[in-house]
Amino acid sequence: MFALVPAATAGQTFYVAPSGNDTNSGTQVKPFREIRKALTVVLPGDTILVADGGYLGFDWDTISGSNGAPIAIRATGSNAVVNPTTDRSDNRDTIFINDSSYVIVDNFRSFHANRAALRIEGGDHVTIRNCVFGDNSFWGILTGHSPDLLIENNECYGSSNQHGIYVANSADRPVVRGNRCHNNAGSGIQLNADVNTPPGDGIITEALIENNLIYDNGRSGGGGLNLDGVQDSIIRNNLLYTNHASGIILFQIDGAEGPRGNQILHNTIDQAPDGRWALGIKQTTGTNFVRNNILLNRHSFRGGLQMDTNDVKYVDSDYNVLSIITTNDGDTTLTLAQWQANGHDTHSITGALATVFVDVNAGNYLLKTNSPAVNAAVPLADMTNDFDGNPRPFGVAPDIGCYELSPLSLRLMPLANGTLLLQMNGGAGKVYQIDTSLGLMSWSNLSSMVRSNRPLTITVTNGATQRFYRGSYTP
Repeated sequence: MFALVPAATAGQTFYVAPSGNDTNSGTQVKPFREIRKALTVVLPGDTILVADGGYLGFDWDTISGSNGAPIAIRATGSNAVVNPTTDRSDNRDTIFINDSSYVIVDNFRSFHANRAALRIEGGDHVTIRNCVFGDNSFWGILTGHSPDLLIENNECYGSSNQHGIYVANSADRPVVRGNRCHNNAGSGIQLNADVNTPPGDGIITEALIENNLIYDNGRSGGGGLNLDGVQDSIIRNNLLYTNHASGIILFQIDGAEGPRGNQILHNTIDQAPDGRWALGIKQTTGTNFVRNNILLNRHSFRGGLQMDTNDVKYVDSDYNVLSIITTNDGDTTLTLAQWQANGHDTHSITGALATVFVDVNAGNYLLKTNSPAVNAAVPLADMTNDFDGNPRPFGVAPDIGCYELSPLSLRLMPLANGTLLLQMNGGAGKVYQIDTSLGLMSWSNLSSMVRSNRPLTITVTNGATQRFYRGSYTP
């Protein structure tokens, strides 16, 4: 049996540029000046291409695409900036998408919002990707009552009052993937089902939260990944470090019920000295499955795993790297050996930061070649790749945590603008280097870096001359 997937419908393309005028026709030769104007003429399947420059904040209000024919706004360069405004009836949020479905916002920047850089209210199937939202008053991205979201590959930092990304209300099936959330006063990423804000059941289900980088959040409280009223969801391959409240925390305060049916898989968490627990699971209403995570903590007595006494029977945890476990809301502290003596985490192990990772002081959470996490995980269905996209496993068994210890790889990928992207990942080193040669005889250094939380990625000109590239690293 074959399922027919509707092909994307090709529509018109409209152009917006600082050199344009809103009395123009919106062609490439005669672009509009503002995104606002382009939104008044689009139909399902249309695309708005926006050149580098500054633009007024805008409302995307009840303008929908359709399944297979979304409406997309895409920045064509790297510096299309949407600025806060004072001329709208509501200027709190710089970009406001209201009751609109099957729409895409791609590759924009926005800073210093009065509230959120981008807000979504209602609608469904909204995609926000490749955007940078920084130093906003409350949120980088705020959503409410909007199911089937896709929020991927964005950077949200410096929210001075609350969170980087905030998915709110009873909006099921959100995908939050590959985002970089850091230095926010509250959570890096928060999902809050909020039964007190109808309509909805006060539960978020079928969320997929994966491959996010979350660090230095929570100085005003709120977990790096804060999940209230979230059930039947997958949290996997996330890297969290030096967050100042909780790491990943699942609980019930505003949600209608507590966590159940969640899978917490292959995450790496290193908590700051002033942080709370690496993973907390509280107010449970059913079993939560915890496997193959690194749950370490620099705090003097808070450890890797926290739950209340009534939650112990609902936390199915094993094959992790962790130290201290606390129950009874933190009043009872157990070593891993004591926890295992009670029949829990029987295959889990302990380890220190310096023995598990290459260089945490540089934000390098690759596994050392002799790390206790190597080949210590249990194989899981659908966990076929690590944080960098490397296949699992490379060894006799998968590795615990978000990274798989894998051979060094160098990938050459063409970009739409005619240049090439060189990406090097894998290995277990501190200093990474890319060399180039015309004929494999004489090599020169093209780029080098101290590896932190990102692969080494550079762009090169796609010229007519054949070139060779090689990668190496220093342990």
